[in-house]
Amino acid sequence: MKKTIFYIFIFLFSYLSAQSQMLNKRDNNLIRQYGFSFYTVADSMSDSIRVLSYLSVPNNVLQFIKNDTKFEAGYEATLSIKEKKGSQLGRKNWVNTLVTNEYLESISKEIYTIHFAEFKVPIGNYIISAELLDKDSNESGLRFKELNLSKKSSEIELYSPFFIDYLSGKWGLNKNEIPLFQNFHTDKITRPSVFISGKVKNSPYELDVTVLNAKKKELWKKTFQSETDEGYFHQRIIIPEDVAKQGLRKRVDIVLRQEGKKKKTSVILAVSRQGISGSISDISQAIQNMRYILKDDEWKKLSKSKSDEQETLFLEYWAAKDPTPETPNNELMNEYFSRVNYSNFNFKGYSQGWKTDMGMIYILFGPPEDLEVYNDPISRVYSQRWHYYRINKFFDFVDEQGFGDYRLSTPFFRGQSW
Repeated sequence: MKKTIFYIFIFLFSYLSAQSQMLNKRDNNLIRQYGFSFYTVADSMSDSIRVLSYLSVPNNVLQFIKNDTKFEAGYEATLSIKEKKGSQLGRKNWVNTLVTNEYLESISKEIYTIHFAEFKVPIGNYIISAELLDKDSNESGLRFKELNLSKKSSEIELYSPFFIDYLSGKWGLNKNEIPLFQNFHTDKITRPSVFISGKVKNSPYELDVTVLNAKKKELWKKTFQSETDEGYFHQRIIIPEDVAKQGLRKRVDIVLRQEGKKKKTSVILAVSRQGISGSISDISQAIQNMRYILKDDEWKKLSKSKSDEQETLFLEYWAAKDPTPETPNNELMNEYFSRVNYSNFNFKGYSQGWKTDMGMIYILFGPPEDLEVYNDPISRVYSQRWHYYRINKFFDFVDEQGFGDYRLSTPFFRGQSW
């Protein structure tokens, strides 16, 4: 087993090395990796809603051209909204040129330009699109998102909440307020505020706000009472900092109550910590996910440790395997846990995706280099063969029941019986 784990890490390192070499060449799909978000906010008009849409352009998705001692990039950005089965209702376009003196700034993911557009529309179903055109490379990206709002009449409504960040300018909320697009960082959490809006009658109403950790344990709960004579409300609720800093991922449940009626929604409060992959929401669960790569003594040490020791031991383990210790990112950890997340979303069975046979192979070896699929509905035989040419190996999976629960035809090692 130790030898197998050794080869798995060698394979992971070689995979990351190959990815790095590919990144040195400009990826044609890079232009599509811009940020695109929208948020719904209650409006003073009872039959309409405000849609706040944002397109963020990181420098690294653009092709900067060296001009004398400077680097320049030109692009065109567009945000628009249309009826799902109808015509366009709104559109906003920008033509922009970016200039920097530093090459590293021209390829930075952390430096970005945000564009904002607000659309006021009746309650209904819409498609919101964000388009980006690089004027130098002529590469373009187009992304769509759906907004579905029930036309069914209701005396009270509660729209999707979001956390507030702060950036100089006007972004559709109070001055310098902007929706938070990324996770909170532990060291920078200050008075985290969740923005809540909805439609109500002109009478008193209550908002119940509850914060739950990853194991659904209640961390904090409070009821807020208010009243309006405008038929709608905008409310900012501050989550205590000590609550926000507990763990990496929490769910904030919000319940609106008025005159015996109620509406419920929730939002995730995600926190990033230095040295921990953004794909991780709970350290104890992350340790469980590592069963495929831990030696028996490492597994025993990590899994049996006390909760207050687990994070330290977890960080020590991954620090020893960091391919670039001089940088804040641990690419090996990021790759491993992104595969865990992918497995949970894409592989199904009678257990979590990462515990399935397909999940295990994907986590250990990554996406197959070639895929053969055989489906015969008559004989009810469904199979896949995953090829990994770099290690001269393939894996056969068979779904004997036809429900998508693919099992390895030849067992591969498992850390334990699940």
